[in-house]
Amino acid sequence: MRLNELLGRSVLDRDGQRIGGVADVRLVQDGPLPAGGSQAALRVDGLIVVERQVTQLFGYERHVGPALLRALVHSRLGEVWYLPWADIARIGHDTVELSTHRGNLQPLEQQPRH
Repeated sequence: MRLNELLGRSVLDRDGQRIGGVADVRLVQDGPLPAGGSQAALRVDGLIVVERQVTQLFGYERHVGPALLRALVHSRLGEVWYLPWADIARIGHDTVELSTHRGNLQPLEQQPRH
């Protein structure tokens, strides 16, 4: 599976309720060193999910930038969550299913920046 195939997929919580769509994939460069390489490999750390409308993110979904612009972005996107890869139970044909409930999701703005 290619990472771009995850973008736009509906995300369902443990109860099968739709919580939003995949807007981005977070990668971390802490994997093994490839043979003859000098940089660590990338691994998928988690997904960024928006409640209302999957769109390209520009960083304003966090507490960054002018307050008015952030408010406009949040009014369009709704809630924005970070889903650790460990919380993903299954990737279906058109959906990503979680092993947790909506109430346990972590807002993206509370996550440390990498």
